[in-house]
Amino acid sequence: MKGVARIAFPGGALFIPVKTPYERELLFEHVALYAKRHGRVRVELNRKECVVSVSLEPVQRCSLCQRRLDSLTYALGGRSLCGQCARRDLR
Repeated sequence: MKGVARIAFPGGALFIPVKTPYERELLFEHVALYAKRHGRVRVELNRKECVVSVSLEPVQRCSLCQRRLDSLTYALGGRSLCGQCARRDLR
């Protein structure tokens, strides 16, 4: 569905409208919350899929900008991305 994101986690899923910049920011806040709670979530938005997980490796870098990843890793298109790059790529 265009303009609606799906966050899937063990035991359930959450659908969030994503039509404005504010709603996109809320989406990523929810993704971070559910990933930290469940360890790993899957996000689907506009036919793109991203797996967000809690980082276990201490020194991992973003595939695009080379910044050190914080506690969350966004796996999108076979790459490990930071939150900022994932926001840009997941449109």
